[in-house]
Amino acid sequence: MDRKIEHLKMIQSIIDRMGNNSFMLKGWGIGVMIAIFAFAGKGKEAECVIFTVIPLIIFWLLDSYYLFLERKYRLLYDDVRTKDEIEIDFSMNPNDVKIKISEVNKKSYFACVFSKTILLFYITCIAVTLLIYFNK
Repeated sequence: MDRKIEHLKMIQSIIDRMGNNSFMLKGWGIGVMIAIFAFAGKGKEAECVIFTVIPLIIFWLLDSYYLFLERKYRLLYDDVRTKDEIEIDFSMNPNDVKIKISEVNKKSYFACVFSKTILLFYITCIAVTLLIYFNK
């Protein structure tokens, strides 16, 4: 039982790190957005929107990647959780986990890009950017 618990702890630490990376990216995204707002010049709305939205989109895609990895490691965690003690090999490769064909679309990178939490956060940031620059 100790081998399984140690393996699960290792996987959980990776899951925690992915969640922390996602949190940090959201903070960086807001920080960059506010910094560009602060230094934006009058009469250059179109340029400022581009310089604000492009980093937000990059952070969005990177944040989605961390969510994608987190979901893969959650599948690995669930797989290890159900194994017998003898089968524990301390593999940290989430690509070795077999998933049902009906679950493939839910676990894809594309699904992570458009997950509710990520989509809501970044669409809100982009909408706020557009409102600030074009509502003068």
